[in-house]
Amino acid sequence: MGNIYLSLDDEDEKKLRKLAQEKYGGKKGSLSEIVSEALRGMEKKSKTELKEEFFRKLKEGVSFSYRMYKKRAEIYE
Repeated sequence: MGNIYLSLDDEDEKKLRKLAQEKYGGKKGSLSEIVSEALRGMEKKSKTELKEEFFRKLKEGVSFSYRMYKKRAEIYE
């Protein structure tokens, strides 16, 4: 486990502490848990967005155009 020190403005700090209090009752490690949960949510969202983009491109169609070579030597020209 690593330690990270960050600076938040007063308003963001209050929001973070309030969320931790509401969700975990202010127990030890609640701030860390809230931040970890947020990071997992961001990672999950980005994976979902990548999947959606992949399927959108598949629907658009994929071009597999290629050139037919008559001789093997043409490949290395």
